[in-house]
Amino acid sequence: EAESSTTKKRKRRRRRGHRPSQARKSFATYFPRVLKQVHQGLSLSKGAVKVMDSFVYDMCERIAREAGCLAHYTNRSTLSTRELQSAVRMLLPGELGRCTESEATKAVLKYRVRKVTQGFP
Repeated sequence: EAESSTTKKRKRRRRRGHRPSQARKSFATYFPRVLKQVHQGLSLSKGAVKVMDSFVYDMCERIAREAGCLAHYTNRSTLSTRELQSAVRMLLPGELGRCTESEATKAVLKYRVRKVTQGFP
């Protein structure tokens, strides 16, 4: 009995350099909001939400990976908007890439204006 109580009290040690596995983030809460802005009255089934969530997650992973490679090629350790913009251009074809780029540029400008007006560091 004494032995079992000591084994229960033992803490699990994390191996150095290894991160604990995290639950995957979901974008599912955003799809109805965006759909409401674009097409009022339409909805998505659970299966469609899963497909969209998987697609968005995969594209984010690809863009981050490509941007990381671009930063590595230029001997930089920090991702900037330049690497992300280039990665989007490489991964998204034609009009989709141009639309994404313009929306991202608007978001970055909005962030920078807010940062200046509210005095963020």
